[in-house]
Amino acid sequence: MNLIDLHCDTPAALYRQKAVLTQNALHVDLEKTVPYSAYIQAAAVFTPPAVGDADGLGWVRACHGYLQTAISAAPNAVMIGDAAGLRAAVASGKRGFLTAVEDLRILHGDLSGLSALRALGVRIATPLWRDESVIGGAWNTGAGLTAFGRETVETMLTLGMIPDVSHASIASFEEIAALCRAAGKPFIATHSCAFALCQHGRNLTDPQLRTVAACGGLVGVNLYPVFLTGTERADLDDAARHIRHIQNIAGVETTAIGSDFDGVECLPEGITSVRDLPRLCERLGACGFSDDALEKLFFNNAYRFLIANL
Repeated sequence: MNLIDLHCDTPAALYRQKAVLTQNALHVDLEKTVPYSAYIQAAAVFTPPAVGDADGLGWVRACHGYLQTAISAAPNAVMIGDAAGLRAAVASGKRGFLTAVEDLRILHGDLSGLSALRALGVRIATPLWRDESVIGGAWNTGAGLTAFGRETVETMLTLGMIPDVSHASIASFEEIAALCRAAGKPFIATHSCAFALCQHGRNLTDPQLRTVAACGGLVGVNLYPVFLTGTERADLDDAARHIRHIQNIAGVETTAIGSDFDGVECLPEGITSVRDLPRLCERLGACGFSDDALEKLFFNNAYRFLIANL
C-alpha cells in the first residue's frame, strides 16, 4: 500500500518533545510507516496561540530546523520541495516529508515573511486557523480576508505556494477561491470533512466541495472524531461515510487523506497512528470501494496533484 497524507502536525509536536523521528510516542514516526511501500507526509508547522504573531516566524524556523535535522539523521527519510524530489522519494522508497505551515498570522503584516517560508521549502500554507487575524476570518467567524490577507494569497500564488482553505470562514474561502480562479491556479483543503454529515464549522459544505473540485484541487479527509460525528467518538464507518460523501459530491479524483495526526486529541476507534491506515483501507474495501478508488484516495490523487503543482 502507498500513502500520501496531506496534513499532520508532527513538526511542532516533535520539537516540543525533543523526540526522534525514527521511533517516538507520537502518531507519526518512521517505524510506523513500515506498512507503506511509498510514504509521503505533508508536515505542517503549527504556531500555538501562546506564541505571539511577532515571534511566529522564529517558531516556524525552529520547528522546521528540528525536523530537518531529524530527517537528516535518518537514512530512509528525505525532505522534498519539488516534483523531482517527490518522484525520487517514491522511486527510492524513502519516507518523504513536504513542509507546510498552518496559520499565516506569523507574517505579522510583513509579506517578506512568505519569501522566507518559501526559502525553507514551504509549498503548502493554511492562511487561517481560528478567530480573526491579520489575514482575515477563520472558520469560527463571519469575516473574510483583510486587504493584507488578499495580498498574502496573491503572493503565495506568485511564489508557487498552494493555499489550504481547511480553517477558512465561508467568506474567506470564497475570496481565496476567487483569487485562485483569477490566477488560474488550484487550492486545496488538506484536512476537512463534510458539513452535510457533521455540522461543524470546520467542515466543508457541498457547494464548497464542488468549488474545490472545479479548480482542480483536493480535499484531504480529516480523521478527527469531532469533525466526523460531532463527538469524541467515531469509528472507521464514520470516516467511510465522509469519504463516500465527498467522493459523491466532489468526485473520486478530488478526494485524498488529511489525517491531522499529532494535531488532534483523539482518533477513530481502530486508528492509533499512521501505522493503522491500512485498517481504514480494508474497511473501505469491505464497504464496496473499488481498488482503483482506494489507490486514488490514499495515494494517486495527491501524487498527481503534487507532481503538477510543486
